[in-house]
Amino acid sequence: MISAAYIVSGELTLEKRDTGERATFRAGQALTETVETAHRGFTTDSPAELIVFYAGQVGLPITVTQE
Repeated sequence: MISAAYIVSGELTLEKRDTGERATFRAGQALTETVETAHRGFTTDSPAELIVFYAGQVGLPITVTQE
């Protein structure tokens, strides 16, 4: 499911699993989530607060776990 987020406070780093590519987003910035690519989002020294918007349909999972 496609999603977008607005960073209210703190900062969030997104990292792609396959390439290790990273991008850091800070308070006041918006981002779209990476889809169909294994990735993770993490914070470092302090928490981040986000407002997340999902665009999908009822019954569609918002995430898929990859081992």
